[in-house]
Amino acid sequence: MRRTTADEPGTKQVRTRAALHRAVLELSAERDPTALTVTEVAERAGVHRSTVYEHASSPMELLQRALLAELDEIRAAHLTGVAAADLPAAIEQVTLDVFRHVDRRAPIYRNVDAADGATLHALLAGHFAESSRILLREGVLAIPIDDASGIAREAAVRYLADGVVGLIGAWLTLPSPRDPRVPLDLLQELQPAWWPRRETLG
Repeated sequence: MRRTTADEPGTKQVRTRAALHRAVLELSAERDPTALTVTEVAERAGVHRSTVYEHASSPMELLQRALLAELDEIRAAHLTGVAAADLPAAIEQVTLDVFRHVDRRAPIYRNVDAADGATLHALLAGHFAESSRILLREGVLAIPIDDASGIAREAAVRYLADGVVGLIGAWLTLPSPRDPRVPLDLLQELQPAWWPRRETLG
C-alpha cells in the first residue's frame, strides 16, 4: 500500500489547514482581522493554539495564506500554460474571477483602501503583479516601453497592479449586490493600449 505524504489531500495536515483557513476567513468577515487572536482562531477551528503556529505566525498571516490559496487557484485555472493568442480571453476571465472572489470576501476586503487595510491592499497588488511577472517570464506578455533606466518593466507591473487594487477599492463602495463586470469594463478603459484586451480577440 502506498504511503501518503503530509502534502497530499485528505491527510490530517491538509484537513487542519483547511479548518484553520475556514476559521480565519469566517472570523475576519465578522470583525477587524488585525484584532484577531490565535486563541479565537484555534477555538473556531477546533484545534490547539500550538497548531495555529504550525501554519502561520499570526492570525493575519494565516488570513493572507487563506486568501492567497484562493487567488492562486484562480490564477492556475486560467493562466497556466496559456498561449499568447489566448491571452486576452484568459486575462479577462482570471480578472473577472478575482473580482468575484473579492466580492464574495467583501467583508474581509472592506477596508482595503484604508490604513488598516494596507496588508490586504499589498496582498492583492502582489498577486496581480506576480501574475504579470509570470506571463512576462513565459514570454506571452510584452511591455513595449523603453527601458533605458532598467526599471520600466517592474515599474509598469507595479503601477498596473496597484491601479487594479484602487479600482477594487472604488468598486467595493457600491452597495451589494455588485456586478463584477462593472470593474472589468472600467479596467478595459483604464489599462494602457498595449495591455491584452477583449477587442484583440480574433
